[in-house]
Order: sequence, then structure tokens, then C-alpha cells
Amino acid sequence: MNRIRFLATAAIAAVLLSACASRPTRAPAPVDREQAQRADAQRAAVSDWRLSGRVAISNGRQGGSGRLDWTQRGGRYDISLAAPVTRQSWRLSGDAASARLEGIEGGPRESGDVEDLLRASTGWDIPVRALVDWVRGVAAPVDAHGPARVAHGAGDLPTRIEQAGWEIEYRDWYEAGIGQPALPKRIEARRDEARVRLVVDGWTVVPGAASPQAQAEQAPDTLLAQTLDSLRLDDPAADMRAHVEAGDLRPVAVCGFACLAPGYGPGGAAVVRGAEMRIIDGSGDVIVGDRHHELKRQAEAYARAYNAALAAWRAAHSDAAGATPAD
Repeated sequence: MNRIRFLATAAIAAVLLSACASRPTRAPAPVDREQAQRADAQRAAVSDWRLSGRVAISNGRQGGSGRLDWTQRGGRYDISLAAPVTRQSWRLSGDAASARLEGIEGGPRESGDVEDLLRASTGWDIPVRALVDWVRGVAAPVDAHGPARVAHGAGDLPTRIEQAGWEIEYRDWYEAGIGQPALPKRIEARRDEARVRLVVDGWTVVPGAASPQAQAEQAPDTLLAQTLDSLRLDDPAADMRAHVEAGDLRPVAVCGFACLAPGYGPGGAAVVRGAEMRIIDGSGDVIVGDRHHELKRQAEAYARAYNAALAAWRAAHSDAAGATPAD
């Protein structure tokens, strides 16, 4: 009996192994080059933004880590770094022509070359001017940093950029949202022994900063259709959870004669100040046809479901999220 049992078990195992062996390996989805280029262009057009996260820097001999807050306004940057263990903090500000480093021994230092300033003051090799672009997942300008090799992967998003002797890997991404393209979440840049690792906890794209001229040239229905394509219309609550995880607690607004956040606040539709809401682009007060009318109806349904889920989340997390809309 034991022998029969053993033979039966062996036969079943052989069948299962055979099935596993014959199962084809799924090849990675091919990259849509045109879509990847369009997405790269959208990220490159984002000139005004803020991010917060955690950074680790090393040069093979020494290193450090801390909280990072970076504000970019066109070509001007303002970067703050705080080390929680030593309770030290530094601030780096400047543009393409000058840089100022504060918080170091001996007082602030200034230079026309930010990389030389950091190298001389801290011993760290950090390509700040190129990181302005790399941190968004786009290659830095060729005239300043030389040619770049960009590899794309899943979702037509960059997985690696090689430029100026540096290799930048993108380990994770935030999905595209309202008025915001997909942006990196985990980045590692390295050259020789130098390493910069960044985990972005949250992005904020300044409203209107992402190619306003290009948006103005688009028909409202086309712009609205493109915006809706970037949203999870089948699951607005999933978008809400992703934005909350990134620290964005703003409701979604649809504009007409006024910009309202349907499903949010007393009465089911709240008027929110512009800086405190996420406006669905293309949903203005002018309707250009039946298609635009239907797209706007979809936008309102999405916003209502998103905001209802957000209001419920805030009510359940009032200590963490501050006052609920009902307050």
C-alpha cells in the first residue's frame, strides 16, 4: 500500500512539474516609444515643483542621511537637508550662475559652481544642476552635461539614465494624477564610489506650472479627455488613497462658473481656495460640444466619488488630517 501511495504521489508531482515547466514565461511588455517620449516631455515641462523625502549620500569614505525638502521655481532651487541623529541642518540655494550653502562650520559660503562648493565644503560629489532634471526622470541638457542614454521599461517609464559619467536608476514611480505626470518615487544615482539615494515621500507640482502655453493651445474637450485618461475613473478611491499616502489631502474640483469640490463638505459641494484643491484641467465653464459635456459629466462623477472617499478618510483620521470638511 505504501508503495502504491508513493508511486501515486510521484506521478502527481511529475504532472505538476511538467505543467510548470511547460508554462511559458511572460515576456516584458514592449515599450511604446512615442508614448514614452510624450511622457518624458510632460515631465520635462514641469518647471515649478516641490518634493519631500529621505536622502542618503556617500562617497566611499563617509556618508550621511536625513530629511530632504526641495523647492524648484524654474531655474532656481532651494534645498533643505536635516539630519535627525546629529540635529544638524543645511540649506543650499541658487541657480545656474550662483549657489549659497548655509549651516556649515565657519558660516555661509558662496560660489558660482554649486558642485565645486559642495565638494570643497562637504567632500560630497553631488551633481545638483543635473539632479534638477534627473529627479523628475528626464535627461539633463546635452549642452551642459553631454549626451544621455535613457532606458524605458514598464509603463513606458524610464528605468535608467546614463549621463555625465553617472548612472541613475529609477526603482519606483508615483502614478500620474490631476495636472501631474508620473514622477519618480525611489532613485539611486552613482558614479564610481559616489552614491545618492532618494526616496520621495511626496511631490507637489505648482498649479499652472506644467506647460501652461501648451495647455492654452489645446481645445478644452481635448485637454479634459487627456486629464481623464490619467485618472482611475473606475476606482476614484484608489487615486485618493495614493494621494493621501503621498501627503496630498486636497479635494478634487470641477470648474464651471466657480470651482466646486462635489461630494466634499456640508451640502455635498464645497467651494475651496485654489491652492487647496486639485482642479481637473479642461473642466471650465465653456462647453464646446456634446463630447465635452459627456467628459465633464465623467469628471464630476469622478470628483464626487473621490471627494466622498476623502471626506470619509479625514473623518476617520481627524487627528492626523486636521479638521474634517464638516467642521
